[in-house]
Amino acid sequence: MKRTTDWNEVGRIAGTVTLCMLAGRYLHLSSPVYLALFPILSVTKARDYRWSGLIKMFLPVVVAATLALLTVELFSDHPFIVWSLSLVGFDQLRRRATTPAKLGGLILPTFNWMMIVVFAQQPSFVMADRIREIALSLVITIVVMKAMNGLFPRTSQAAACAPPPQPVSYRDRLWYLLLLGAGLAFLMIVDLISATFCMVPVIIAAAQTRKPGYLAVIRARFTAQVGGCALAMLFQLLLLWHQQLVLFYSLSVFLLVLALAWLIGRSQGAEKDLHGDALLGIALPIQLYMGTSDIGLQDTFLRGWQLSVTLFLLLALSGLIYGRTHHDTEHHLNHRAG
Repeated sequence: MKRTTDWNEVGRIAGTVTLCMLAGRYLHLSSPVYLALFPILSVTKARDYRWSGLIKMFLPVVVAATLALLTVELFSDHPFIVWSLSLVGFDQLRRRATTPAKLGGLILPTFNWMMIVVFAQQPSFVMADRIREIALSLVITIVVMKAMNGLFPRTSQAAACAPPPQPVSYRDRLWYLLLLGAGLAFLMIVDLISATFCMVPVIIAAAQTRKPGYLAVIRARFTAQVGGCALAMLFQLLLLWHQQLVLFYSLSVFLLVLALAWLIGRSQGAEKDLHGDALLGIALPIQLYMGTSDIGLQDTFLRGWQLSVTLFLLLALSGLIYGRTHHDTEHHLNHRAG
């Protein structure tokens, strides 16, 4: 079947992500990763490009980060209280996520709360500066998104019928808290800041209510995130000794993002989501680790390894969380019969 490409979407994604990534690099922010994380998640998920719609989408991120900062400042000598209050916040977010849109909307607030709590364990980080950089990154992202939407406006699409809200069961909330609570406790105890970004697939997987969706998340994240690290390492090698050249680096990032934006613009459904996640998987290690003097190969490899371990742990827990399903039983019986 012949595929049509939404070139406005391609231009919107390529322009937004490239400009934000370059701003994060050349504004010399201490945390330039926000200017890859925010624009990619936003430009691939946003449905409302009005000022009010974009502010509404990003407001929970600022609120979550601010509340997390207040929590760690008030109870800096009592990490167990910080951990307990974090679980209360996670539960409230999960309880209110009764539709797919709300479920997707809890990822950034939850992750940013975790980042603030984990990074606050390190005395070298000034958390107030981190909040300011989060706010600045969000402002830059919104302005660039609006500008790119003006140049490449969204084509009119029929609004999809939103599914009716589904109440979240106590069982789903319990497993969500167990997985996130265990991950947050590990990161608060062990000095392994680089593993914080591995919590994104944990949040998405833990929010699933059925085993097929849970396993699909693990497969997709392994392909896009771990595979993204491998492609990011290839990109870093191609730019070896040239990453300090502004024009060369900028053009290389643009061509990389443009290629992935083209894949997103010509795909639909689960395939589009996979390409969007691949863009995130490739861009994050580049933005995190690639500097003017170090291409970041070792850190990118470590990130891929940590993601692999995290996803295999989630896979191992699937039977405990969901039990043996009818499909698993049939597969086991067929295997024995064969």
